[in-house]
Amino acid sequence: MKHQSYLTFSMHGLLFAVDTNVVKEILWLPELTLIEECPSYIAGVINMHGKIVPVMDLNIRFGNPPQRYGLSDRVIILDVSELYSEVPDQQSKIQNPISKINLLGIIVNDVLDVTEIPKEDTEPPPFHGSEVKPHPYFVSGQAKAGEKIIMILDHRTILDVEFEIEEPEIGESEIIPQSAIKYFCPEAVQQERELFHQRAIQLHHIFDSDDSAALIPVAVIGLNNEYLCVELESLREFSRIHNFTPVPCCPEHIAGNMNLRGNVLTVVDIRSLLNMRAGKISDTTKVIVADAGEFPAGVIADEIFDVIYLRREDIAPVTNARRAVSEKFIKGTAPYSGKMMAMLDLKEILSWDGLVVNEEA
Repeated sequence: MKHQSYLTFSMHGLLFAVDTNVVKEILWLPELTLIEECPSYIAGVINMHGKIVPVMDLNIRFGNPPQRYGLSDRVIILDVSELYSEVPDQQSKIQNPISKINLLGIIVNDVLDVTEIPKEDTEPPPFHGSEVKPHPYFVSGQAKAGEKIIMILDHRTILDVEFEIEEPEIGESEIIPQSAIKYFCPEAVQQERELFHQRAIQLHHIFDSDDSAALIPVAVIGLNNEYLCVELESLREFSRIHNFTPVPCCPEHIAGNMNLRGNVLTVVDIRSLLNMRAGKISDTTKVIVADAGEFPAGVIADEIFDVIYLRREDIAPVTNARRAVSEKFIKGTAPYSGKMMAMLDLKEILSWDGLVVNEEA
């Protein structure tokens, strides 16, 4: 059975997926810089890693009316460099200005899970080929995921500038005066604009270094209203909790089992290891899937906030308040969003002897 790994995301109530092989980063929507002479679906550009990256409003690209941006929106950075390496005609590459694009951001409402979809669970969209195609198909297939249907985004066609989808007409009451369009989100209030700006500044300065090897990619998670982070190299995927079964007569840090695509995943609640109060598991609970020896395990999180890069010099030693109870499980602390977050040693946590259930006890 052949599986393909996808990053799933939502956009205005619809579910989409994109090949994880082309996903480079996931960001909170930062302030975008407006530019002239670009397609209407390009919302602006960002300075990331010292590179100018165009950001596409995927909603507009599909021909839908513009929607207001919010602080909870995300940007998925895609590697689209391969799209032009296969063009045999060198002259075509010179004439096509988009051939210089290596990275592209797409704006979405929420990033959900990384999941594997069996090839046999995917089907071509029902109306492909039924009529003369007015533009490239942006959806390459549909996938069944339980009761849900996920549309698989074809990242190879969304940049095809030869085709423009006619945008719907906008009533006079909805038109924003041209004089007001000086900001990528003209409806944003001052507090929102400040946060958008802070994100853009942080995105630029975090990568203001020639030594990329000194940067550590981490996932920022929330647990009991505290920020924590784990190194990405320790992780397999993120998932929402589902098909969960509590297991009786187990230590409090063993929450239960979860069925993850037919495999039994042991779910671990690390709150007791960090001297946090107990919490409840709900439909909104997230699970971080990581390697734990021979089999993977899932670690509970209330929220998965961000994927960022930390400079090694920004990681401070564990404070005295935490050292007594969690020195073994915490590598250090680092700043995030005006607060300090603990960097968890996930490998140490999942290899801890206390996680082993003694069936003879």
